[in-house]
Amino acid sequence: MFQPLRKWPAALIAASMTLCLAAGMARAQTFDAPLLQCKSVTAPAALTTCASVQDPLSRGGATINDQGDVTVIVVGAATNTTYAVSLVSNDGTQSTSIGNLKTGVNGNGALRKDAFFKFGTVGAGNVVLTSGGGEEFVTGLSISSNGLESARDFQPALVRCTDVVEPATLSSCGSDSLTRGHVEIENSDGALAIHVSGARPSTSYTALLRSPGGTTTTIGTVGPTDKAGNGMLIVTGAFAASTIGSGAIVLQSSSTDEFVSGFKVDQRFVRPKVSGSALQQCGSVTDPILANCGSDPLDEGFYDVNAAGKVAVKLSGANPSTNYELFFRPLDDSGDVDTGIAVPTDALGNADIRPQAFSAFSKGTIAAGTFVVKFGTLDEFVAGYEIH
Repeated sequence: MFQPLRKWPAALIAASMTLCLAAGMARAQTFDAPLLQCKSVTAPAALTTCASVQDPLSRGGATINDQGDVTVIVVGAATNTTYAVSLVSNDGTQSTSIGNLKTGVNGNGALRKDAFFKFGTVGAGNVVLTSGGGEEFVTGLSISSNGLESARDFQPALVRCTDVVEPATLSSCGSDSLTRGHVEIENSDGALAIHVSGARPSTSYTALLRSPGGTTTTIGTVGPTDKAGNGMLIVTGAFAASTIGSGAIVLQSSSTDEFVSGFKVDQRFVRPKVSGSALQQCGSVTDPILANCGSDPLDEGFYDVNAAGKVAVKLSGANPSTNYELFFRPLDDSGDVDTGIAVPTDALGNADIRPQAFSAFSKGTIAAGTFVVKFGTLDEFVAGYEIH
């Protein structure tokens, strides 16, 4: 089943290993994986904690980055449904509640928690979404059935077993050193790459995929590491097409767990980016040509969304003494949302609206869309840019 790259010329293998090690070690110590229907998991074993009636899921994913931010997204799940989101230890005995994800009328939803895990935290396990009936969706690995990308790659960091504290400490761990490690399993073709840096020198590690029930599949051998403790494993077609798995990647030495898939918060929290754009006259836009435009003038305009979700708007040279209204237009064109923010101009056609709260932008929101300034039902000013 596993076919290491043994037919390449030695020089090419050496060069490839150097490049892959450099690329792998440059990665942040994050956890990034697709979300899968609990009952769809078959590798290395089926899960036993699934809801008896499984909610639908078109796609989804979860990320825990090296600043401790948690992002969970589902598309095509059950409509108007609340899922409890948790980080669950691989044996299923311990969990940390992250929050609730709520879907809308299309079954889409997102949960964002900035700096949820604090600086210095080391975690391991899987993100699990649960309904009243049991586990609905779990993070894991998914291999395409036809060689075309159908889901995220499975990309967790490797962390020392003995350092894990979330959702609980692990037992029977070894004490080998590790500066940095990373796993990547490609969705398109099931290829596997594992990199470790700063591990125990001249050591070979057995790589396993271990299910929550304890069933294991041996993937291959990482190493032996060089005198700096660097080693790698690359396997083409490590997982067959259509494989759906969940569990933990574990690296063992002498049958003792040394490193496990997870994440490490080793970067200080950075405040979220803000969003802003110039505003253009709707009727002046040439790419694409827009419909439903008004004809009000505008010398200059812009909007800004700050990290607290408050929106500011400024207009210059618009229609004097006019009561405009600001709307949010989602990227999926699901319908304009009235922000409730009025943009009245003065006698010179100017408006300077200080940051105001938009209820749809609550804490943790990740929004994709644009803002439109309307008068009545007509779009007057839209986000855009002008090329001179």
